[in-house]
Amino acid sequence: MKSIAAIDLIDNQVVRLVNGKLENKTVYSNDPIETAKKWESEGADRLHLVDLDAALNTGKNNTDVILKIIDAVNIPIQIAGGIRTINTVNKFLEKKEFINVVLGTMAFKEPETIKKITKKKLCRIIIAVDHYNENIMISGWKEFSGMKLFDAIKLYQEIGINNFLLTNISKDGTLDGPDVNTIVKINDIFKSINIISSGGISDITDIIRLRNTNCYGVILGKALYDKKLTINQVQKVI
Repeated sequence: MKSIAAIDLIDNQVVRLVNGKLENKTVYSNDPIETAKKWESEGADRLHLVDLDAALNTGKNNTDVILKIIDAVNIPIQIAGGIRTINTVNKFLEKKEFINVVLGTMAFKEPETIKKITKKKLCRIIIAVDHYNENIMISGWKEFSGMKLFDAIKLYQEIGINNFLLTNISKDGTLDGPDVNTIVKINDIFKSINIISSGGISDITDIIRLRNTNCYGVILGKALYDKKLTINQVQKVI
């Protein structure tokens, strides 16, 4: 299982939200590049960069700082948040070979566009299945996509995508424990699938519970920033 350190960005600051709401924002750093280097030096397998300004349509974006982070570290990166065009997808994928792109809103509003992505690049696409009671939510979690969780995974597996970022919105930023039951159900139904779990991690026990589900990776967010656990502790049990 991969340890994936989250760096959520608003106005070039490292922040955490609760349930994706701007009014529940905590600022952890004014230096995202140093934060990225810190998680790399502590042993994270991957970074999860989220442009919350782009995702929430605040009128700003954090593209410049994301590109600087890409140049500053040497571990794989997955980029998420407000990626709405194929041109943006290609811009990130062509920057370096160790970059993956996470697609949510675009994937569910334009599934035909995803089918046009070449097979070579398709393996570097991660579909964000952000759900509330198994309803897939898009546009910064403000809009129901019209699709249910298991139907969405089936659709994109048939297209040729096997990497999924699973977020139970009700658990995001809450430290209430990961969405273990849903991951077990997904792995029972779908084969050759890589599930990255996001949301709810509170301590090392949650990491062990996820490891036992054959989860591909875990996003370390609030628990990491609030020092409930360390990357070193996570690495020892995964």
